This record gives sequence, structure tokens and C-alpha cells, in this order.
Amino acid sequence: MFKKFFCIALVISIFATAATAKTKLVFWEFMMKDDTAKVVLEEFEAQNPDIEVEFVQLSWATGFDKIVTAFAANSAPDVLELGNTWVANFANEGVLTDLTSEVSKYPNIIGWNQSEYDGKNWGFPWLLGTRAMYYNIDLFMEAGLDPENPPETWDELIEAAKKIDALGDDVYGFGMGTGEPQTPWQEWFLPAVWGNNGNILSKDMKTAILDSKEVVEAAEMYQELSKYSIKSKSSDLREVFGAGKVGMWIAQAGNISKLSSTYPDMNFMVCFVPKPSKDRGTHASFAGGEILTIPSSSKNKEAAQRLVEFLVGTEVTMKITKRVPSIFPSTKEAGDDPWFEDHPLEYIFFEQNSMAVPVPQHPKWVDIQAKLSDAIESIVLDYTDINETLDKYNEQIQTILDEFND
Repeated sequence: MFKKFFCIALVISIFATAATAKTKLVFWEFMMKDDTAKVVLEEFEAQNPDIEVEFVQLSWATGFDKIVTAFAANSAPDVLELGNTWVANFANEGVLTDLTSEVSKYPNIIGWNQSEYDGKNWGFPWLLGTRAMYYNIDLFMEAGLDPENPPETWDELIEAAKKIDALGDDVYGFGMGTGEPQTPWQEWFLPAVWGNNGNILSKDMKTAILDSKEVVEAAEMYQELSKYSIKSKSSDLREVFGAGKVGMWIAQAGNISKLSSTYPDMNFMVCFVPKPSKDRGTHASFAGGEILTIPSSSKNKEAAQRLVEFLVGTEVTMKITKRVPSIFPSTKEAGDDPWFEDHPLEYIFFEQNSMAVPVPQHPKWVDIQAKLSDAIESIVLDYTDINETLDKYNEQIQTILDEFND
């Protein structure tokens, strides 16, 4: 009799343990600090009592290498945040779950083009960052420009830069990024190409088209603009802009708080990036984005997707934005949040995100971008012949593409 009751009790215990067992998810990410992650993930676990999340904060300095090592050792997490320029690299290695079927279910999300590679989507756009144009209101007025109507087109931009540059030897019309691996093309040459309905790679990403008409036109504009520009690294440009020596500068949203705190008397505003002309092109900008992916090795994909869907929700992403006001939700509904009424400059960036374009999702983008930056700096620093320069670097980029495709 005792054995019978013991067996029954054991069975009940086993079923009870199974019923209360939790799925453990491992989540690696970069953007949330520990305090933010604690608030967000506690809310998720309260709504999903059958899931426990282990959170790992990555750093930009070492995170990429850690991810590569984890995939090589078959120890990747269940949910992994990737920068949008990394997606192609890992998708090409076959280590991410194909989430293409989810795209149509979320029409309220923008930025799906940031998770595309080889015709498929490999993650959810989560937090988006872009660039917009800062301008000095006082310099505008001094140069006879209307600060209520900042430049909307390339011609208007160059004309405004000329007038501001003429104010004095220590005043510059525009701040142009150089001297860093990514700044020359992010801020703002490549987005100008995109705004001109062009690109530097063909749609199938097998052919370099740096010598195309759209790129040449952007290069001509950029070289002309460079004549009225100070050219330096991002931190230097922020400093001279804050000191009231630069009329216009294309940069990230995080500079709003940096300028406001470091240069409290600075009188500036933000607007969309100029487009080619009033009747042609778009206000394209560089699309920076954090993509939530599910490694294909995860044994908890259903639970992982529940976490991803929770994280991309407007309420959660706005909590993160309010703590880190340089990145913004991927959901359209976030624009209705009352927080933006008190943060009108940040709202410009939120709207600019809808016009932002990601880099071509090519696994060799790191190598390609280096050639692109070299070409741009040759054009704006050394004033080399545009067609000759673009032809030269087009050949070098084509070599990279050919070697990859062999």
C-alpha cells in the first residue's frame, strides 16, 4: 500500500514539476542598459510566467567578436540583437532563422528593408536611428536666410552654405564628415545618392555602379558643397557647430542633448536632409537600426518569438527611447506618444526614419565601404576629377564583388 501511494505521489510530483517548469531564454543585446533591461524584462516575465530571460549586455567594442565566437562554438543565444549592417554577414553564414513570413503580419513596423538579405527577412526592426540636418538659427539670420524655411533641395543647401561661409574666415557653411571609416559616406554622400534614386551596387549586388549618372550627380553636388565646408571628424564638427562656427551639419539625434548641455546658449534647429530638387528625389538619410534576430540554433524559437514581439511593441520601445533619446521605435504608432510634444527635435528624427535607407546588405560591405570612403575623401579633400575617381574606385569595388561571387 505504501509503495502504491508513493508511486502516485511521485507521478503527481513529476506532473507538477513539468507544469511549473519554465523555458529559459538567453537574450544578447547592445542598446538597453542594465536598469532599462530590468524594467522591460520583468514586465515580459510577468506577462509570460512560463518564460525566464537571461539578459546579457554586449559592448560595441567587443560584441561582434563575441557573437562570431558564439556561433562558431554553437553557443549562440535564443534572441540576438544585430546592427543592421551585420545582418547580411550572419544570414549568409546560415546561422539566422528566416522570419520572412512575419513581415506581412506587422504593417505598422517600418524598417523591414534593414533586415533583408537574399530576398528574405532575418529579423525584426527594433530601434532605429538616422541622421537629420542641424542648422544654426543665428547664422541663418545673420546671412539673410529664413530659419523658418531651411534648405529643402541641393541647390538651396549650396546657396545657403555660400552665404553663411561668406560671413567670415572662421565661419563655415557646412560641416562635412571626413577622417573616419564610415562618416564620409554616412553623413552624407551615400544618402545623397539614394535620394537621387541611385545606388553604388546593382540590385543583385553583383555589379558596382559607382560610375552611374546618379552617383556622378551626387558627387558633383558634394564637391561643390565641400568648397564652403569645414571637413573633419564627427566630434570636431560637433565642437565647431556648438561654438557657432558652422551653419549646417548632418548628424545623429544624440547630438541634441550633447549640444544642449555643452553649449546651452546655442540656438539651433533640426530639419530633414535636403533632396535633389523639389520635384525629384527623396529626403533620404542613412538608416541605422538594431535588428532582433533568432539564431537558427535556438531550441526555444516559439518562446523567442514571443520575446521579440514583446520587445518591438510601441510601449516597450518608447520606454527605451525615453531613456536613450537617440534611437526610436520602429512602430508608426510611437509618433502619437505625448513625449514627442516636449521633444520636437527628436520627433524630426522619428519622422526622418521613415525616409532612411539601409546600406546594401552585402556580406563584404565592410570592405566596400572602405573604398567608398576613400573615393569621397579624394573628391572633397583633394578635388580630384570626379569621373576618373569614381571609375577608379568602381573597379576596386567590382573586384571585391567578383572575388566574393567566385
